[in-house]
Formats: sequence, C-alpha cells, structure tokens
Amino acid sequence: MPGPISAALPPIVSAAGLLLAVIAPWIFGDVAPAWQAGGLALAMLVLVATAAAPEAYAAILFFAGAAILGVAPPDTVFSGFHSGAFWLVLSGLVFGAAARHAGLADRLARQAAGVFGTSYAALIAGLVAAGVLLAFLVPAAVGRGALLVPIALALAERAGYDAGHPGRTGLVMAAALGTFFPPFGILPANVPNMILTGAAETLYDHHFSYGGWLALHFPVLGILKAVLLVVLLVRLFPAPPPREAGAMAPGAAADPRALGRLALILGATLALWATDWLHGLKPAWVGLSAAALILTPGLRLVPADFIRTGLPVGTLIFIAAMLSLGAVISAAGLGDAMGGVMIDLAGFEPGADALNVYKLGLISTVVGLLGSLHGTPAILTPLAARLAEATGLSLDTVLMTQALGFSTALLPYQSPPVIVALGLSGIGQGPAARAMIALGLAAMLLLWPLDLVWWTVLGRI
Repeated sequence: MPGPISAALPPIVSAAGLLLAVIAPWIFGDVAPAWQAGGLALAMLVLVATAAAPEAYAAILFFAGAAILGVAPPDTVFSGFHSGAFWLVLSGLVFGAAARHAGLADRLARQAAGVFGTSYAALIAGLVAAGVLLAFLVPAAVGRGALLVPIALALAERAGYDAGHPGRTGLVMAAALGTFFPPFGILPANVPNMILTGAAETLYDHHFSYGGWLALHFPVLGILKAVLLVVLLVRLFPAPPPREAGAMAPGAAADPRALGRLALILGATLALWATDWLHGLKPAWVGLSAAALILTPGLRLVPADFIRTGLPVGTLIFIAAMLSLGAVISAAGLGDAMGGVMIDLAGFEPGADALNVYKLGLISTVVGLLGSLHGTPAILTPLAARLAEATGLSLDTVLMTQALGFSTALLPYQSPPVIVALGLSGIGQGPAARAMIALGLAAMLLLWPLDLVWWTVLGRI
C-alpha cells in the first residue's frame, strides 16, 4: 500500500505543473508558451501515469488550461477531435462492442486457441495467436483483453491450474500481452499507433498507409514478437500438461444472421484497409463508415443502448487530448527545446543510419517509461523534423522508430490494456512486470537488430 506521502506526490507534481503554466508569462517572457505547454503536459501525464485521476479529468484539465492560457490557437488545442486517428479509435470501440454482442470475437478466440492442441505450450501459443487474429478485427486492445482474459481463466480451470499456479499466470499473460504487443504491427490495432498517425498528419501532413505499416512492422514486431512471447511465457511460468483435453468450453449461442452480417462488414473493412494504396480512402474514413453501418438499428449488431451507455466517452476525450498534445507542444515551441536536449545527449552521427535508428528507439522507450505509452508519440512527434535533420534519416523513418519504443513497454503502468487485463484476472503486477521486462529486453537485443535488417531490405534506411 502506498504511504500518504507517495499517494499525495502525483497531485502535488500536477499542481506544480499547472502553477508553472500560469506564472510562466511573468518569468520566461517570449519563451513562456513552451514552459506553459510543458507544465500542462506534466500535469496531465503525471495524473494519467500514476492513476491519480481519471483519464477524462486529466484530458479536460489540459484542454481547459491550454484554452484559457492561450498556449496555442483554439484550432490547435482541439485539433485531436478532427484528426482521423480519433475517429478510427471510435470505430474500433464500435467494432469491439459488435464483436462481443454478436459472438464473433468469442468464436474466433476459441477456434484460434483450440487448433493448437492441448499441451501447455500449445495453449499459450493459441491464446497469443487468438489475440493477434482479433487485432485485425477489433482495433481496441482493452476490448480484446476483456474478451480473451475470461477465456484464459476458463482454460486454466479446466487444465487444473488453480489460483496462484504458474500455468494460470502464463495463460493470463498470453491473453493480456499477446493481444497487446504483437498487434503494434497492425496500424489501427493500438492507441499509440493512432496517436502517432494523427500527430504526423496534423503536424507534417504525413500519412501512413495500412499496408505500408503492416509490411514494415508486422513481420518482426508482430509475428516474431509473438513467437518470442510464447517462448518466454513457457519458460517464465512453467506448468505440467493440462489435466483435461479440449479445454475450451462452448460459447454462448449467437444469432447466425447477425454473425454473418458483422463478418461481412468487417471483412469488407479489412479488405478496404489493405488496399488503401489502390483506392486512396483513408483508414479512418473507411472505419468510420463501417462503424456507422454497424450502428444501424435494424441490423442489431450492437446493444440498443450502446451509444448512450456503452460508448466510453471519457476514453475518447482522453485520446483527443493526447492527439492535441503533440500539436500544442509544437505550436508552443517546446518541441524545439526538447529536441535540442535529446540531440545533444544522443550524439547522433549522420551516416550511421542503423545506430541512429537504434538510438531513436531507445529514446522512445525511455520517454514511454516516464509516462504511459500514449504520451510517447504525443511528445516525440513534434520533435521528428529536428531529429530527422540531426540524424540524416527521412522524416518517415524517424516517425516509424517510435514504434520500436512504444511496442517495448517494460512495466504494466505504461499500458492501460494490461492493467485492465490484470484487474479482470486478479493477478498482480509482479508477474506481468517479469514478463514485460523479459520481453522488452529480448526485443531490444534480438528483434530490433532484425528489424533494422528488414527496414534495410525494404529500403527504409
């Protein structure tokens, strides 16, 4: 249990950030907006990273402070709401609700886990594979975890892995981490991807394609990381073979017509995402159109009161704030100041492309440790132009290196989806931290070099 001092520290730090934002004009003169943006960013990120306040409260505090203090023009302060990434996240929440309501997610998860056999390692692999498969259809990591963790617990019960058993922990970690880490190779599958996409679009008019992102990141950060995760979980949480074969209990009956309609809509959406290079439609607008179709009352693909009671408005406000944060940092001049410090500390060498990419990945990882993963692209994207100049790399490559960092979270507090999964399972943060640190270090040592080779093959560095 945290003591009274440690419990009070996050609000105190946040209050100090707000105070800095208020008094900066009287202290720093012409560079006051940069200090104001830094104070507001500190206040919001500390509250979120420490769970000292709800995400929506921290976001509204940021919006109110930035607007009242005039840190940036209103169009910039609220730019997150008209970013394509914001609407793609909203679409993902609709997809997740429909997948749960129609029974599609449950069926996919059970089939993916069932086809891998009945050994402990096979069940771990099946849950990880199910998480990756769901990521193509349900672009909301929290929703995927909420679907898979109960299935992992049911598997553990039938396998004879009681509470506290390493096998139970391993299966839950497979569900929680398998549906969060490998899907970073899929553009709409995780929120940091979307924040990076929205910030790059807002700041540089730079657009990422679904297919381009998939080709660059999924082979290593997706497939190979999934394999690495399975190997590590089996070794970290060893368990005897399951007690009972066919560990999957039958799912609840679903309306086959609704299931077919949803599968058709999601299949068409996935096809349009994968062929965006051909038709030119942005992934956000494809997803938004599909969400509008899913919400059509006559199709009965979501609960009747979903928009009123099921849509997490607080989460959406927070996402909009994180998308706006990068634009505010850039407009206020904080990005230039931070960029200078990072460039001096990193000691980039123009021409040493592989080494520079590795250093950029480490910077992204460290920034993620200072707060939630959501804050990494919000902080680093405004610095991308200066970092590109210092390293000699293209803007696109510098932006893409962020994925190396925010796909390498080392501790549970960095990832809200992991925290939610732990809450559902009753497993503490200790085992999750062990698995995440092991996966993160192994990724840096094994997968990052392979990623550099793959990027070179594709001509990106």
